[in-house]
Amino acid sequence: MVANIRSDENIRTRFGDYVHRRRRALGLTQDEVTAAGGPSDAAQTRAENGTGPAPSAETLRKLDLGLRWEPGSAARTLAGGEPTPIEDVAPPPRRRAPELQLGPRQIPLDLETLVDLLGPQGRLSRLALEHPEIGALAEISADLDDVVGSITGAYVTRLLEANGGPEGPRQPLLEFAFGHLLEVPAAANDPDELEEALYRRFLYGRTADMDTHTRERFRQRWETNRQRWQRSEESA
Repeated sequence: MVANIRSDENIRTRFGDYVHRRRRALGLTQDEVTAAGGPSDAAQTRAENGTGPAPSAETLRKLDLGLRWEPGSAARTLAGGEPTPIEDVAPPPRRRAPELQLGPRQIPLDLETLVDLLGPQGRLSRLALEHPEIGALAEISADLDDVVGSITGAYVTRLLEANGGPEGPRQPLLEFAFGHLLEVPAAANDPDELEEALYRRFLYGRTADMDTHTRERFRQRWETNRQRWQRSEESA
């Protein structure tokens, strides 16, 4: 019986030493341990001194919180094991943040949006003509013309492709509204721009100035696009 009592005392003394040394290592007072989620001052004093009844499961749980031990450390230490400080626990592997998806390279553009864009473009163009002394205004207007021209050109190309290509009907209204996009650019420094302008002329039936190789290349492009749209419509 005496041996068992001494054994219990040794266990409680050992446990108290761990609790006391951990608190001092953290530089905390008992009040600060309590504020961090630990047990009351009185419970801490009994735990550190090994006096009073054995710590309850709730007290052991709170000691883990206040002393920044891994859950179950206080109970394991009281049973003769070792506590695990939270700072010694390897953090869980950080999940790699998914890479930002910038979205599709192309988006649909309805006719209403295109028309809305033409209004500001026209007003800016008139302002640039009315105020030639503002050089930056003319530059901005020219830049916007290039952007809007590219968007409008893509729209007209798709419109001609969807309406029969080189064998499709000729609409005077289309030529009136977008006739400038059916001409060969006077100064086409961009090869892609020239290619698209010539392709639109092919789609509109203006092929007199094209050689056989160019006409055949554009026809293959048109046929490929038409088949792709047909498959897309069938799967929709």
